[in-house]
Amino acid sequence: MDADTVSEIVTSKLDGSSCKVTDLTGTLDHWGLEVTWPGFEGMTLMQQHKQVLEIVRPYMSEGDSSIHAVQISTKS
Repeated sequence: MDADTVSEIVTSKLDGSSCKVTDLTGTLDHWGLEVTWPGFEGMTLMQQHKQVLEIVRPYMSEGDSSIHAVQISTKS
């Protein structure tokens, strides 16, 4: 899975969001996600990160395992 695909997965679920994706290890399965979305306003940091994690979870060990790990950063 490439960075553009990961970004599209996240932004397709959070209308009006942007997602900067960084390959953390060069293996295309450890991603840094910097997600900006107005919908995070009023959420705790934990709620924001959980929102993003729920989007990528189907691509992690609970799904097809194309994503091994994510490092999430969020802002509204």
